[in-house]
Amino acid sequence: MELDRARILTGLAEAWGQWDAFADGLSDDDWATPSRCPGWTVQDNLAHIVGTELMLDGRPGPDLEVSGDHIKHPAGVGNEKWVESFRSASGPDVLAAFREISAKRLADLDAMSGDEFLAVGWTPVGEAPYGRFMQVRVYDVWLHLQDCREPLGMPGDESGLPAEMSVDEIATAIGYIIGKKGGAPDGSRVEIVLTGPVERVLRVAVDGRANAVDEFEAGPTATLAASSTDFAALTGGRVDPGPYLADGRVALGGDEELARHLAENLAFTI
Repeated sequence: MELDRARILTGLAEAWGQWDAFADGLSDDDWATPSRCPGWTVQDNLAHIVGTELMLDGRPGPDLEVSGDHIKHPAGVGNEKWVESFRSASGPDVLAAFREISAKRLADLDAMSGDEFLAVGWTPVGEAPYGRFMQVRVYDVWLHLQDCREPLGMPGDESGLPAEMSVDEIATAIGYIIGKKGGAPDGSRVEIVLTGPVERVLRVAVDGRANAVDEFEAGPTATLAASSTDFAALTGGRVDPGPYLADGRVALGGDEELARHLAENLAFTI
């Protein structure tokens, strides 16, 4: 994957700026509202972002005991420890910590050498360059913002560079989503149309294995259509697909049985 450093850092700065603008002026009740992430409030989502950036800044993780049904894996334990460390703080206190660490991180990223930006190490998508990790950070930050906007009835930031980069990130996994998670059978040609605000057409052909393709040699065998915002929520495992299928927010075509099965199994994040 080509890593456009300027685009990645711009997207990250914009995503952080969107969070800053959203969080500024939230009420105590807003901060305490449950988000789309099980076990986490709006404040907890921002604390998670702060904790991840503190970790990337080299700070030691909090030495705390955590538990909860929403913790599914070791990475979730680490995330929860950072979130728990901020639970006694107020929402504005977490916002202040976010502003401090995001400013420092952006300055450090701007100063990073090309070799450092491309250095290979651990990332959420496997061993990859550091810049690839920062690309994933844009997706994570933007999706967590949507996780908080939706339950508060405060839609926004559904278009623009962070949203576009988030859709691009999902597209990198579309073969896995359709082939592995959805189990599309050999010979399937699946077309997913994102109707906006971020418009995309994603195509997957299954020939032994599922691969993203630019075009099909014949027409699609199954189609799905949804807004980019809803698609991000579904692939992120944030919502139950049932209501989205029932009210037409996800439209099916071609082999509707396969299309429905795929729509019900889009979640791919850990």
